[in-house]
Order: sequence, then C-alpha cells, then structure tokens
Amino acid sequence: MSGARNTLNRPTSRMGAADRTSAVASSFVVADAGHCIGCKACELACFAVHSQANGIGASVGTVSVPVVPKVYVVRAGDTYVPVQCRHCENAPCAHACPVQAIRQENGVVMIDEELCIGCTSCVLACPFGAIEVSTVYREGRAMTQPGLTDRAAHKPLPRTAAGKCDLCADTNGGQPACVEACPNDVLRLAIVESDLLPERRREVFFPRL
Repeated sequence: MSGARNTLNRPTSRMGAADRTSAVASSFVVADAGHCIGCKACELACFAVHSQANGIGASVGTVSVPVVPKVYVVRAGDTYVPVQCRHCENAPCAHACPVQAIRQENGVVMIDEELCIGCTSCVLACPFGAIEVSTVYREGRAMTQPGLTDRAAHKPLPRTAAGKCDLCADTNGGQPACVEACPNDVLRLAIVESDLLPERRREVFFPRL
C-alpha cells in the first residue's frame, strides 16, 4: 500500500460509529477494478458485520443463514470488480421508494429495513445495481410477512427487504469492513470534496493510474 493512499483517503485514527458516520459524509467506497482478484473477502466481511442479529461470528460454523452481503463482486470476462452503493447526493433510490424507507443521514444513504416493503422500486431505480432485495433473517430464522400467505401451500411467505452498503455506520470499527478485509487494497473509502481539481480527483479515485 502506498503512503499517498494513506494520507489522501483514510482516516488517521480509529473512530466510533457516530464519529465515523459524520466523518464520511458525502463519501463512498471506490474500487480499483484492475487489481481485484475476485476473492470475495469483501463480501464475507460485509456479511459478517451486518449479520450480528443472526449470531454470525468469525468461523464457518456460525453461519446458519444465506450469505447476503451488501457489496457484490461482479465478473466480466477476466476482470472482477466490487459493486456497492455510491451514496448519491440526489439518490434515485430514495425518490423511488413509495414508503420513505430510504433517507440520507450525514450524507450516507440508509435503508430502514423495518419500513421497507420489499417492492424493488429502489432496485430498479439504482443506476449502479447496488441494491438487492432478500429475505430478512433474525436469530438465524427467516422472518415472515404478516398477512402474506401462500394459499396453495397454506404457509406464510417470507418477509423481504432491500439492502445495500451503509458504510458500516452501525459498527464500531474504523474503516468499512470490506475495505479492511481486501487483501489487495482494491477498496478505499473516498472522501468527496466539492472543490476537487481534476488532478486531485484522479488521485482520490484512481491513485494507481
């Protein structure tokens, strides 16, 4: 890892969740696709951090629910690239949500899982393909949707909700889990500055070019 990357894009000290949420306002995780090896360490780290309600720990034996991360490694030919939310300033997903379950908090676009009705409007609106609707699990068990029943099978249907990168706002770590887990330093937390000069933009978003 180069020294330039440390000074340009990474906080110099570890912070609590509240501090980090404020500090990363108008920021998002960027990926250097040319160096991604497709190991999916970012996906697993993301899943572990966001699955505390299901008792997911550091070992394989603790995983009792489907692995659904909030960052996705996509392959195109021989190239891999992690895809995650860009926390758009004028977020299309928030405009598309019919129940106002998506909001901005200090520049971070968040989804309130309790309000989400799983309609997929945000999935269709997102220009980056960074949102996925999946079954909600609690304590290792799939939640059911009140009032929604498979009449043929005579059983309740699972509750679904949208999920996407939240910059690990509810955790106590320093960097987002995907950034810390990447073995090839492909992912970085980019701090967005409104007055970036073209040269500065290249340094922030494409430091290896």
